[in-house]
Amino acid sequence: MESVACDFCGSTESVQIARQTDLLHRTTDEFFDIVQCTSCGLQYTNPRPESAEIGRYYAKGYSFHAARSKLRRVIAAVSERVANGPLAAFAGLLPGISRRLAMHVKPSITDPVRDYYASGGVGTMLDIGCGTGASAHFWGERGALLAYRQITEVAGVEVADRARELLAGEGVEAWRDIGDVPRDRRFGLIRMNWSLEHVYSPLRYFSFIRDRLETNGRAVITVPNYDGLIYRLAPDCVELPIHLYHFRPCDIENFADRCGLRVLELRTFSYSQMFIAAAQAGLFPGSFSKQLNVWQARTFQSVLTRFDRAGWGNDMIAVLGPVR
Repeated sequence: MESVACDFCGSTESVQIARQTDLLHRTTDEFFDIVQCTSCGLQYTNPRPESAEIGRYYAKGYSFHAARSKLRRVIAAVSERVANGPLAAFAGLLPGISRRLAMHVKPSITDPVRDYYASGGVGTMLDIGCGTGASAHFWGERGALLAYRQITEVAGVEVADRARELLAGEGVEAWRDIGDVPRDRRFGLIRMNWSLEHVYSPLRYFSFIRDRLETNGRAVITVPNYDGLIYRLAPDCVELPIHLYHFRPCDIENFADRCGLRVLELRTFSYSQMFIAAAQAGLFPGSFSKQLNVWQARTFQSVLTRFDRAGWGNDMIAVLGPVR
């Protein structure tokens, strides 16, 4: 374990705000602290596993590092479409199917990557933390790195060796670390899709984005929002220790401003299944653990939308651009 100073301001003064073990992935029974810098307010895990040992805290096949069959991806895509569309009225008549569809209910958010290129944006898309490139958290298969080859050239940064091997087999260039990306490479869009909270120095990544974006390029950063409703109710409802930083909207704005970037858009959002999963893992009151049917999930989603608009969504997406 290592103890670190604040990545934003360098202060070593902090206060503990939460303490938790790994209740989601069950990789350890050790406890970890979330602290808040008393100088700038940044919140981070401290002490934390060193980079050489963090790998053992990731469950086998964690998230989108693992390959997923085409059939599973198709089923997920169809389920999402039905759960959020008019066909849910018919599927909701079958209790078993209705409960399965409820897990796919989520807010409607246009993909900022596709928006950028559809509006005339140009340049290679770099996906930092791209996994195998076959599917992406929240966006699914359509929002994955390999799917974007239909609209632009793509490249990735991914720490998992097997994922990079699979990408190489698809003819996609991928590096293990941003430090391995050739210095002369520039990108029209750089995305970090729920990966910034895993890195050891957010400042290093914001600086990379500033230096590697084309003049009119964009960066898309999606992370958990530690100002969100679920964290306000349960500050220890976090993926520890693999989440090293716990951002609020003001933190993203502070890093962007320091690194010569401007926030063009920032919104928060939530989905009902997160509350259920957290309760089932013991991170949230048990009364939330009962699986909803698709109509209950959609009703809950409409309630969460009000918190999203107030900035209390459990996740946030920020679109950044260079300061002109």
